[in-house]
Amino acid sequence: KITYHSHRSRSRCFNLFCSLVCVCIFRNCYLKMKMDGKVLFNEKCGICNFEIQHYKKRSSLEFSDCSQMDDKYLKKLHVIFPDGEELDGIDAFIYVWTRTNGYHWLGKLISLPIVKQLAVFAYSILAFMLYWRFKLFRNI
Repeated sequence: KITYHSHRSRSRCFNLFCSLVCVCIFRNCYLKMKMDGKVLFNEKCGICNFEIQHYKKRSSLEFSDCSQMDDKYLKKLHVIFPDGEELDGIDAFIYVWTRTNGYHWLGKLISLPIVKQLAVFAYSILAFMLYWRFKLFRNI
């Protein structure tokens, strides 16, 4: 038996879920329109450089080395736009993947709300480890 209270609670959850999906869809549509971003990556990090060199061969994106910039840019992948907007972390990867031949599917998959949250968590750990690996071995 469904009571009024439980029905109202389910309705709120459903509305919240729909709102989150709409925000993700509209944000992805907005990002698809922005084509003029510059991807900042750490060229001196062997793992980062290897991955970006692969993307360079498959896309027409503009890539730039950030190894001499602030730590903020060394900690995560960044995309900067002429209007001052920035994407970082998983959002930056989604931007790159949706504009790289053969990786459109990955950008769409990672854009899904639950998958994206898992990817954000995993990337934060991986990026932290790569950053400290770079900082430790850069001074040797």
